[in-house]
Amino acid sequence: MTRPLIQLALDSLDPAQTLKLASLTAPYVDIFEIGTPCIKHNGIGIVRDLKTRFPGKLLLVDLKTMDAGEYEAAPFYAAGADICTVLGVSGSATIAGVVKAAQAHNAEVQVDLINVPDKLACAREAARLGAQIVGVHTGLDAQAAGQTPYADLQAVSRLGLPVRISVAGGVNQSTVNQVKKAGAHIIVVGAAIYGAPAPQVAAREIRELADGNHHQFIMSKLSGVLASTDRGHESRLTALLDSSRRVFVTGAGRSGLIAKFFAMRLMHGGYDVYVVGEIVTPSIRPGDLFIVISGSGETETMLAFTKKAREMGARIVLISTKNSSTIGDLADLTLQVGTPEQYKKTVGMPMGTTFELSTLLMLEATVAHLIHARKIPEEQMRTRHANLE
Repeated sequence: MTRPLIQLALDSLDPAQTLKLASLTAPYVDIFEIGTPCIKHNGIGIVRDLKTRFPGKLLLVDLKTMDAGEYEAAPFYAAGADICTVLGVSGSATIAGVVKAAQAHNAEVQVDLINVPDKLACAREAARLGAQIVGVHTGLDAQAAGQTPYADLQAVSRLGLPVRISVAGGVNQSTVNQVKKAGAHIIVVGAAIYGAPAPQVAAREIRELADGNHHQFIMSKLSGVLASTDRGHESRLTALLDSSRRVFVTGAGRSGLIAKFFAMRLMHGGYDVYVVGEIVTPSIRPGDLFIVISGSGETETMLAFTKKAREMGARIVLISTKNSSTIGDLADLTLQVGTPEQYKKTVGMPMGTTFELSTLLMLEATVAHLIHARKIPEEQMRTRHANLE
């Protein structure tokens, strides 16, 4: 299948906000859609503005034409629209009118199947009339009722019509591959981008997922998390390590493996460090540092260990996705990795993968910081590496 196009729905009524969002996301988007609310509020001027600023992008004007197809669409094509939409429920005469206007401007037509009772028959008719795109569209109200576009998308795709298929309706990072596999040529994204804390990051993630570039997606995801992490964590953690008698580290599951990676490097750096749960780990005492890795800050076994460490007078550091949690309430310092929004469900990085890999990289950066700060030569670290292996 050819590379799918990413279409961004620009639905804001504010033209300045619309242009700003377009500027942020332009590197990752193929089609800018002037959404129905935006075009109704701002009129044909927003078409000219976007075409002038982004001449290399396709511009879709979501007119949702219901009547007077040629008369309504022609001015928007003249202003620079590459695609205009017409409702499938409008009927053949109206669709044909928009097709005629598009042909006069060497442009394209999308027939929107929203609320069409017989979507397959309408798709066939749209293709017969000369439309280039059929839009499988689950509207906001239908999405709120739990409907999705996937079944309709698959059914239209199986027709094998000489058209491109556009899909819209709640598409986000976790569903972009699903709509691609179901046969979408154009993937329409709205709130998943414009509602994100960093729209450009969300747009980039969706672009990489749609392209099947999972390696780059993972690297970008981790880069984004680390960019949102306080750079001061490294120096704060190093200061605590250097002022503690001994260091104890722990974590459950994969977080426990990350804790072991960190403990090994601390040992190489000359710290007196232990992994909780090993049979040679001694009792914790005042003056020691207890480092617990828990994404939720609520892991029951980690909470029990933390309470014991607090009872024994050790200082406690929590590494987590949150700045507030039950374990965090007991800790002297909480190091939050990234922001909560960055840990939403992501296909390709299941369960705690994002936190675990981000924490590993943050702790490796801490090791680099302390090696530099203490001027520890690598040759000296190698002398401490295990030789019974």
